[in-house]
Amino acid sequence: MITSAGKRMGLSSQEIQELIAPAEMRVARLSVSSGRKVLNFWCVVALHNMACGPYKGGVRLAGDVDIYETLELARLMTLKCAVTGTEFGGGKTGIRVDWPAIYALHGKDCVRDRDRGFELDITLALMERYAARFRPLFERHEYIPAPDMGTSPDHMAMIFNVTRDPASVTGKPQNMQGWLPGRREATGWGISRATTRLWQKQGREPKDCTFAVQGFGNVGSYAASFIAREGARMVAVTDILGGVYDPAGLDVEGLREYTLETGSVAGFPGAAPMELDQIYDVECDVFLPAAIGGCITDRTVPRLRCGAIVEGANMPVAASGVAPLHERGIPVIPDIIANSGGVVASMEEFSKSLSAAAIEREVVLDIVTNRIETAVERAEALALEHGVSLVEAATELAIRRVYDAMRVRRFI
Repeated sequence: MITSAGKRMGLSSQEIQELIAPAEMRVARLSVSSGRKVLNFWCVVALHNMACGPYKGGVRLAGDVDIYETLELARLMTLKCAVTGTEFGGGKTGIRVDWPAIYALHGKDCVRDRDRGFELDITLALMERYAARFRPLFERHEYIPAPDMGTSPDHMAMIFNVTRDPASVTGKPQNMQGWLPGRREATGWGISRATTRLWQKQGREPKDCTFAVQGFGNVGSYAASFIAREGARMVAVTDILGGVYDPAGLDVEGLREYTLETGSVAGFPGAAPMELDQIYDVECDVFLPAAIGGCITDRTVPRLRCGAIVEGANMPVAASGVAPLHERGIPVIPDIIANSGGVVASMEEFSKSLSAAAIEREVVLDIVTNRIETAVERAEALALEHGVSLVEAATELAIRRVYDAMRVRRFI
């Protein structure tokens, strides 16, 4: 997408490569003690572009983390910040955490013997080690981490414990120095605003619309809750352990309470069970992929029975799925706009941490709404002018800003 946008802007191949290439990549081994065991974790910090502001990006813990994915996510963060006018650049941390191997090392099975307290203890110690290893980056406000897959506000508190600087990390727990009301739900709120705005543009009321959600973690559950409050019906939802379906509409708040108790939507009373893969076959007005990247491909697009897609996860539409979606006329609200509420709120948290000024939750969510709606409007106008998709238009808007900043700062 960056290459295509650069060509439409008339940039040279060298300039396009400078926009694509990272500024820096760091790889480190982080050692953590667990009882009498020593656990080693490979970590990669991708610092893509800071022309528009400090590197910003979450800390992701997963068994399939690699350098290429981490860099791609850092690059995506550059675009996300730029298109919403947020004064950050793109960064990302990926730490490979292989839970089956860790449990096996302790003589346990990760499914049969799963222990959330055990996992939390290890990951909190890992965050403390990570913060100590990259402390200079954080203290200089050169790179500002935040929660992502596998991490939470509790993990961000470990970074704060090392730096003692509330502006060195965002997504901090409630009532801690520098925390931000509304930060935790900001990403889901932004997705809900993008979704309801889509229906408004179509001349439809939310009460007449349905949606399905893939992934019911922090992002998916908050998005579903906010959209349901507008009157829309969530007809299906899946997470890593299962799924449920009810064409009459699922009780979203009941589901949220149920998942807090059980850890999954699977088995929710009063709803029909559903296999994970069946989420693509659900008839709905909007499909919200809010779990993993690359799940909508040329193989899954033909199965889709949705009217539109609002990207809740990072890069849920794979490259092979872009053209088939366009051919089928299924519009996509891109991730760099739809799920940008978190980073928009993070800018507020960062700035308020520096100034020690308080801000109300409603003000934060209003800022998120304004940034996302403005970005969508600008992308829609450019898409119409150039005859390109909303995804392509949003990418071009982002690249324009990054390119201008790089020129002014003599980076290019």
